[in-house]
Amino acid sequence: MEELETKYATNKKGTLVSETTELTPVDQSKKMANLDDKKIKEQFLTALAEFSSSSYTADDGVAYHKEPKNKISLPEGMTPEKGAQALIEVATANAEKQDFVHVFRARPWDGAYALQRVLHKFFGTTGRGKPIQTMFGKIPPRTIEIEVGVGENGKIETAQIPWGHIDFAYFDGHMELGSSRDEDYGVLFSLTVNCPKKYAAAIHGFFNLIEDYLENNSIFKGKAIKGTDNPRFINVKTNPTIVYNTEVDRALRNTVWGIIENAELLKSDNRRVNTRVLLHGPYGTGKSECGMLTAKVANSYGWTFIQFKSGQSSLDELESTIATAKLLSPAVVFIEDIDIYASQEGANAQTRITNLFDGIGSKGDEVMIVMTSNRAADFSKGMLRAGRVDRMIEIGALDRDATQELIKRVIGEKRLAKDIDYDKVWQSMEGFEPAFVRQTFDQAAVAALIRTKSREYVLATEDLVGAAELLRPQHDLHRDKEERSKVVTIDTLVRREFARTLQEDLQLTWNGDEIDVSLVSH
Repeated sequence: MEELETKYATNKKGTLVSETTELTPVDQSKKMANLDDKKIKEQFLTALAEFSSSSYTADDGVAYHKEPKNKISLPEGMTPEKGAQALIEVATANAEKQDFVHVFRARPWDGAYALQRVLHKFFGTTGRGKPIQTMFGKIPPRTIEIEVGVGENGKIETAQIPWGHIDFAYFDGHMELGSSRDEDYGVLFSLTVNCPKKYAAAIHGFFNLIEDYLENNSIFKGKAIKGTDNPRFINVKTNPTIVYNTEVDRALRNTVWGIIENAELLKSDNRRVNTRVLLHGPYGTGKSECGMLTAKVANSYGWTFIQFKSGQSSLDELESTIATAKLLSPAVVFIEDIDIYASQEGANAQTRITNLFDGIGSKGDEVMIVMTSNRAADFSKGMLRAGRVDRMIEIGALDRDATQELIKRVIGEKRLAKDIDYDKVWQSMEGFEPAFVRQTFDQAAVAALIRTKSREYVLATEDLVGAAELLRPQHDLHRDKEERSKVVTIDTLVRREFARTLQEDLQLTWNGDEIDVSLVSH
């Protein structure tokens, strides 16, 4: 059987625990039906009470002593009758049931899973679901299927956890699993134990066991997730053919990946790790793929990676995502298409975003923000202020060397003629984003198949150049439309100004007959 040793040390939660306690899990072969073995139960509850915080004392008005044995000490002047009455009152109070409530810094499913594992490991049971009687009838016990990770095959792994009311014979009572909302961290796991007051110390030790499990075995911390109030796992898949220009790769390593890898060193020199980086550039340049590469680095170094897609989620969900990142820090939040919220000066959406960012910075949370945008030029002045965005990295068209590297990675050198003229190929593709460069590969392969009339073809310079020349009109049209979409018309300016005005503070004054509305200047 496993043992949990403690040593009057302060754990990561700041809780002091006894140095002598060895909390041994109940033998799995013992069934709850054998709980008439009072000795086993009492010994275990005593050990559990020892695992409680040393600062916790159950002050019931009775002082206990070891010497002299078999004698009861009374305060001077107290008669035996009054002493007996006082002990009866204490015993009666200790037998009365009360609620012990603890809110854990964990999302509800994370906390419920930790509870299940602690119950199974140390008690040999997960309790018995208890139906709830309401005016509309009985509500049966609930079992919920939750995600607990990603398997080696890339499939999401799940587990069944109890929820609601659970009978638990060890404490002569029951537990209620629920949730509570915290101003900073959002929805948290709440556990209520209803049992006789005499078990107070053991209950606090029980809560500490769950806290300890969550500290070391959270199902979300250090993983890749979509992080709202109900986090979901994502399968991190990196594309080995992704290529960035040398200066882009260097910037990513210095401002994103390098910070994650060297976080402790940076903190020891009083450097921030909660940086905000904006990746901007046209569609198809590899900004989203950077997210998966960041996730891989983050998970390798124990950081939580949280993905957020602006076009598929609301600002409320973004706020929940940031709260989850604080809860599971150190963490990096990867926000795709941030310009959906941040491009309008004075808009409520942007105000909420800047407040979110300022909140992270003011409290020193270890939460890095990495954002992507196709239109960074549309960002408002407030959004681009130094301190809200620490570094902007433009990811644009590939240069000559990156283009050659991408061709070799995607096509493979066995499929390329040895005399490929990469300078000529680069000239035909100059200005192409990675997505367009990749598209030329398919067209070049078709040309080679037709030219050689064999599947054992090898791409020549003319295949790649010809494919690029055919794709050039489409690329230029796409680029021109992208540029035109950035042009601000008078109509757009009027709409933005109107939206900004509506966001200003309005002052309402009652003059006795009607309400006067005036704009408050700042």
